[in-house]
Amino acid sequence: MGRYIQVGILTVVLFFFVSDSWGQNRQFMIRGIILDAATGKPVSHATIQSSRGLYNTYSDDEGQFSLVVPLHDGNDSILITHIKYASVSLPSRQTDTAHKIIRMNAKVKQLSEVVVSGINALDLIRRAIDSIPLNYATVPYLVHGFYRIITSNGKTIINLSQARFNIYNDNYARQNKQLQVDRVRVVKDETVFNGNDIDFDITPSDLFDYDLVANVHESGLLSKKGQEEYDFSFNGLTQLNGRKVYEITFDQKDGIKKPLYKGRMLLDAQSLAFLQFDVQLSQKGIKYWGLSAIKTLVMRILRMNVKMLSDSVSIVYEQHGGKYYLDHVQDNNALHIYGGRKVFDLNPARSNLNYFVLGIDTGKVAPFSKQEVVRQGKSMAALSPDVNTDSADVFWKDYDSLQVGYRVDSVIRMIREKNSTLNYKVVLGKRLPQYRKDKSAGIDSILSFYYQQHQFSGVALVKYQGKVIYEKGFGMANVEKHIPNTLATQFRIGSMSKQFTAMLIMQLAEQGRIGMQDAVRKYLPEYVNGGVTIAQLLTHQGGIPNYTDNMEYVQQIFSRTYSPDSLVQRFCSDSLDFEPGTAFSYSNSGYVVLADVIEKVTGQKFGDLLARRIFLPAGMKHSVFGSTVPNDTIAIGYINGDPELSYPLENVVGAGGITSCVEDLLAWHDALSTHTLLSPYWMNELFKPRVEWKEWDAWYGYGWMIDKLQFKASKKHNIEYHPGTELGQYAMLARQPDKDIVIILLNNTGEFPRFEITDLLLDLLN
Repeated sequence: MGRYIQVGILTVVLFFFVSDSWGQNRQFMIRGIILDAATGKPVSHATIQSSRGLYNTYSDDEGQFSLVVPLHDGNDSILITHIKYASVSLPSRQTDTAHKIIRMNAKVKQLSEVVVSGINALDLIRRAIDSIPLNYATVPYLVHGFYRIITSNGKTIINLSQARFNIYNDNYARQNKQLQVDRVRVVKDETVFNGNDIDFDITPSDLFDYDLVANVHESGLLSKKGQEEYDFSFNGLTQLNGRKVYEITFDQKDGIKKPLYKGRMLLDAQSLAFLQFDVQLSQKGIKYWGLSAIKTLVMRILRMNVKMLSDSVSIVYEQHGGKYYLDHVQDNNALHIYGGRKVFDLNPARSNLNYFVLGIDTGKVAPFSKQEVVRQGKSMAALSPDVNTDSADVFWKDYDSLQVGYRVDSVIRMIREKNSTLNYKVVLGKRLPQYRKDKSAGIDSILSFYYQQHQFSGVALVKYQGKVIYEKGFGMANVEKHIPNTLATQFRIGSMSKQFTAMLIMQLAEQGRIGMQDAVRKYLPEYVNGGVTIAQLLTHQGGIPNYTDNMEYVQQIFSRTYSPDSLVQRFCSDSLDFEPGTAFSYSNSGYVVLADVIEKVTGQKFGDLLARRIFLPAGMKHSVFGSTVPNDTIAIGYINGDPELSYPLENVVGAGGITSCVEDLLAWHDALSTHTLLSPYWMNELFKPRVEWKEWDAWYGYGWMIDKLQFKASKKHNIEYHPGTELGQYAMLARQPDKDIVIILLNNTGEFPRFEITDLLLDLLN
C-alpha cells in the first residue's frame, strides 16, 4: 500500500446544475458537490460521467466537480459512482430543486437488529486465514487487469500512467506470481519538475502486494508479526450488497514506531472469506514513514525531500466461478515533494490509482515465458516505448472510458503542450544580449512571452539602480467580472509573510523584549514544546512538525477561524521530529508559534502590530493581514482555471495570511534598504546565512533565503529572496542589494516558473 508516489482524501457533495452555452460549441456545465448520506461529509474521488462514458471527471478533495457536456447530449444521464458507495444516476439537464443535494449511500449498512457478542476479532481473522484454501483459487489462474494513475498538483494533472497487463498465479497458497504487460502509456508534465527526473508510477511488486489475501503470510497486517503490531476490534454484523458480513476495525498499537495503518476489514459471515479492506495510514505512525534506504540515498543525491501526507486504500474481492479473487483497488496518496538540483515544490502531489480486474481465466493456463515476465522491481514507466504515446492510439480506446475520471486525450494533449515550453528559457536567454541598453524592453519581452504561453498571469515590478524600470499587469484579476490585473491589484503573498514575522521579532529583540536564544516557554509557559528557542523557530530548526502537511489539520483550518493560542495548542503541539537545533525542516508551525509569542509579549493582535510597526511606517497603504472582504482590487486565485477555495487566513498567522500589492512590496524593500524599520545591526541579523537548506541550494536566515546556486547571478552577487505559495496565488520577491535591484512577481493562476523568470531577469539586469 502506498508504494508509488501518489494521493487522496475522502469527500462528496452538495449538487447543483448550472446551464450555460459557450460560443458556437453550445455546451453547458454541470457543477456540484457530493455528500455522504449518513454523515453529511463531502466525498472525494467519486466519478461523474455521462451514461455513455463520453464525458467524465472526478470530485476533488472538497467534493466539488465540474463537467462540461455538449447540448446535443443533454438528454444523456449522469452517473455518479464510488468504490464505497451505491451509484447515483440523474438526468444531465435536470435542474429541479429536488436534485440540488445529492447524497450517496454507503454500500455497507449496519444491521442494528442483529446482536453478536463474545467473538474475538483476532480469533475470527485467524479462522478466516485458515479458510483461504476453501474460499480462494486452488488451481493456477490468470488475472487480466488494467490500472491508471493520475497525479495532480492542485487541480493540474502532471502525470498519467496506465497499463493493460496479465498476472499469473499458481494459486492463493503459493507465491509464484508473474506479470506480463500488454501495453503501457506514460505522459508526464516535465515542466513541473524543473528538469528533475521523477516518476509517479508502480512496479509489478506493488501490483502483487495489493492482493492482501494472496500475500497473507507476508502482509504487514495479516501476517503473524502484523497480528502482534495491531489492535483488532470486532464491530458486529453488517451488510454488504445484501450479504451479512463481520466488520473488524484495527489500528496500530501504541508505542510501535513504524508507519502502520488503521481501518476496517469485512468478512463474509458464512464462509469467513475476506471481502473488503479499507485502510489508511495511522496518525500514530505517519511520522515514521520513509522511503527505502536505496531510494533515500538517491533522493539525497538529487537533493530532494519527500514527506507522506496521507495514504488510503480500498481493496475489494468478488466471486468468480464459486471462488473469490481480487476485483478492484483504489489507492489515494498525498505527498510533499520538494528540492532537486533545480528547485521545484509539489505540495501536495496527489495521486489516484484505480486498478480493475477485467477478467479471470482458470482454464488451461501456464506460466509466462522468461522473455515475457517483467522483473518485480522494474518501474512500469520504464516499459513505455514512448512517454508521449499517441493519444489517439486505438489500443486504449476501450480503456479511456473506464470510470477513472478525466478525458484522457485532453490530459495528454495538455501535458504535451506544456512540455513544448521546456526550451523557453534557452530561447529567451539567447535574446537577452540585444536588450543590454534597453533593459525595460528586455523585461517586457520575457514576461510577455511567458504570458502568451499561459505561464504567467499577474503583476510584475522591477527596480534597478534606484529606479523602477518596469511595472505591468497581465491577465485577469477576476475572470468572472472581467477585471484585469493592475498595479493596484492585491494578492495573497503566502510564505513571503514570514519576512514580516521575522521583522517583528527583530524589532522586539532590538528593544530587549525578546531574546533570540530564549526558550519559548519563557513566553508560552504551558507550551508542550517550550524548550525550542526563538532563533530555532526563525530558522526552521525547531523540529515542530509542519501542520499544513497534516491533511486532518488542513481540513480543520479550512472549516473555522482559530486564535493563535488555539492554533498552537491544536496543531503545533505534536511531538518533535528531531532534537531542536540538530536539523533543518521547513515548518509553518514554527512561525505560528512565533506569532503567538509576539502577541503575548506585546499584548496586541498580530495584525494590529503589522499595521502599526511595519505597514504604516513603510508606507504600505494597501497591505493587510487576515481575511478580507472581496472587492474589485483583490485578485481571485485560479487553479486549473477554477476559482480557488477560500479559508480563514488568520489560521496561517505568522506563516502567511498577508495580502499586498507590488507597489507596497516595493515600499517594503525600500524600508529595508534605508533602515526605516530597524537599525543596521539588527537588519544585518535578518540576512545572515544561518542554516543550509540543501534541497533549495540556499541558506536560510531569519525569514529570508540567501541563494547559493539557483540563480546564475549568485556567483558574483548576493541574492536575498523568498517565494510565497497560497493555493491559486504564487509570489516571488528577490533582492540584490549591491545594485539596488528588486524583482516582484505576483501570479494568480497557481504555480508559475518563478525561479526561471527571476533567473532570466537577474541575468538581464547584471
